[in-house]
Amino acid sequence: MQIQTRPAACRLALAAAAAVSCALALALPSSAGAASASAGAPRVLIVFLPGQLKEPPALGAVGSAPKRKVERTVTEQLAAQSQLSIGLSSPVQGRYIAAQALLDITQGTRVSLSSYSPEIPPSMLLVPDQRGAYFGGWMAVEKRARDAPAQIVPGLLAGSIGGGAAYAGVEGQPQKDAVVAADRAGRIERLSIGPAATLPARAQALLRDRRLVVATLAAGGAGDRQLSTLLAERGSNELLIVMRSPPDKRSAQLLPVGIAGLGKPGTLSSSTTHLDGVVAGIDILPTAFDWLGVPVPSAASGQPIQVLPGRDAQQLLALKGRLQVVGQRRFPVLWALLGGWIILTLAAMLAADRRGMRWAMRCGALAIFWLPSILLLTAALAPSMVVEMLLVVFGSLLLGIASDYVVPWPRAPALPALVAIGAYIVDLAFGSPLIIRSLLGPNPLFGSRFYGIGNELESTLPALLLIGLGALLFGRGRSRGAAALFAGCGIVLGVALGAAQLGADVGGVMTVAAGFGVAVLLMLPGRLSGRTIALVAIAPFAALALLAAIDLLSGGDSHFTRTVLRADGSGAWWEIFVRRIELAGRGLIRGLMPVAALIALLTVVLGIVRRNRLLAPVDGDSGWRAGLAGAAAVGVFGAIFNDSGPMLLLFAVFVAICGATYLRGDPLLADSRAR
Repeated sequence: MQIQTRPAACRLALAAAAAVSCALALALPSSAGAASASAGAPRVLIVFLPGQLKEPPALGAVGSAPKRKVERTVTEQLAAQSQLSIGLSSPVQGRYIAAQALLDITQGTRVSLSSYSPEIPPSMLLVPDQRGAYFGGWMAVEKRARDAPAQIVPGLLAGSIGGGAAYAGVEGQPQKDAVVAADRAGRIERLSIGPAATLPARAQALLRDRRLVVATLAAGGAGDRQLSTLLAERGSNELLIVMRSPPDKRSAQLLPVGIAGLGKPGTLSSSTTHLDGVVAGIDILPTAFDWLGVPVPSAASGQPIQVLPGRDAQQLLALKGRLQVVGQRRFPVLWALLGGWIILTLAAMLAADRRGMRWAMRCGALAIFWLPSILLLTAALAPSMVVEMLLVVFGSLLLGIASDYVVPWPRAPALPALVAIGAYIVDLAFGSPLIIRSLLGPNPLFGSRFYGIGNELESTLPALLLIGLGALLFGRGRSRGAAALFAGCGIVLGVALGAAQLGADVGGVMTVAAGFGVAVLLMLPGRLSGRTIALVAIAPFAALALLAAIDLLSGGDSHFTRTVLRADGSGAWWEIFVRRIELAGRGLIRGLMPVAALIALLTVVLGIVRRNRLLAPVDGDSGWRAGLAGAAAVGVFGAIFNDSGPMLLLFAVFVAICGATYLRGDPLLADSRAR
């Protein structure tokens, strides 16, 4: 979406309308405005800062050269204002588009761009008139929102406040932020575009007339001074929200935000994110409505912003810096580890031929199993990319070699699996501070999940645990005790992944239930009855009911609780189901995913058909069979239960392939005569 004004033919009319609106903003309030905003009533001022602030060059000693310019981030700019509570705002869900970030603020809810048709917001034209202004093209915005599989109402913010909203801007600058002041019809009730020097006075004049005012400050140092003026003139009845104007970039963003009026200055947070220092753009609407005493509509899914004690801009910058590199490093680091495995294999073959190859197969597979644990370590250290890559490659391979030496084949996978599961459950219990910073974490930068478990771990951890348990039970045969061990571990992992206070992953609960249900079936002695198969078939849905009970009893305020358990019966459940299916389908047809998903499915089928040959090194051991089959089931059923289905399939099948590779690394296979 492009926010435009009318071209040359209408510039004269635009200038005249702007002058009139500026004069009106500085004059006495209109009768309509006075009726809607009485003196002393609470008001909200939303202010946007355009970009970074460049400080002027500082002079050194007499006769010396001036020092170089220092560029301050907007976070530092906001931190310099002691009245502000500070934080970072997640503007959108998924792929970032500046215009969508502004629309999400107005509607108080958001979905991935892939849920819209078209994905990119339509172009809009800001047209001043005698009353204020309106956006041409707003009908296309409304239609796009109606067609999305969710309840989305653009302009809900201004449209729910009596008298509407006003907008103040600086002439000569883009006015894209004016979208936030548009109501459901795309109208802005009052418009004031004028010189930068008069912006604070014009904004305050509009506040006397309207309960909600949106303003875009001047760029550079002038904007910093304007913000100081607005903070100095802020009344006790005024809530001031200031944030970075969404930049026109393609990369994911975390935008600095500050708020004055919510008590003693500190750090911002909300129930949407459960992450200290991070809120969502959709949280602005319920925060403003709480201040104004306006009921929050059911169409809004954001949560009111809260202030936590403590205020540390450097800590926010460190968090933002780490989150910005997670997505960039994820696959390069994984490819580096695979490359290290290949190098190890070639070197081992040169040294010991077939025996060396089998040894490298075992050690490389174990290195992959150690990878999740190593990534928690690098998340804590937050090193540079080169250092992180070296830690992952050498750390994982060395641990793989050590575990192969210490634990006899074929039980070694149990060690990295149990260590990883234990480490991740502990981190979840502490609010997942390392998981969100790890390369396999949910990556809050993309706004879909801010704590707990993401799509990659949702399939990786269950598949890893299943293979680890299968290795641990090697040689013990099928028994009710072994089946109970699989079931008990599945319940523990399911609660850890699904509980609102821990992993908060609804699909993960059903994925775990399906994978461990298959493993339990294969570990039960004797012939399977129809009743047993039926119980396992309904296990995912029973797990979902258990999650609902845990969520409600523990007071967890998760996305699952707000959108599913509290659905009003007007189609919310169906909308959630449709949205998940659509997102999974669109993910399946994007890029090379169709080819990759087909390869993964064919690999699963091949493993089933050739299972006797695959399990020949362990003589068809029931534990290993249950572990590998459960891991494959995690991928297949995870693809069905989740909106990022193909990704879960690929990760789970990859873990299963590593398990099979470890088995084929049987030391005795290196010597056919010994075998």
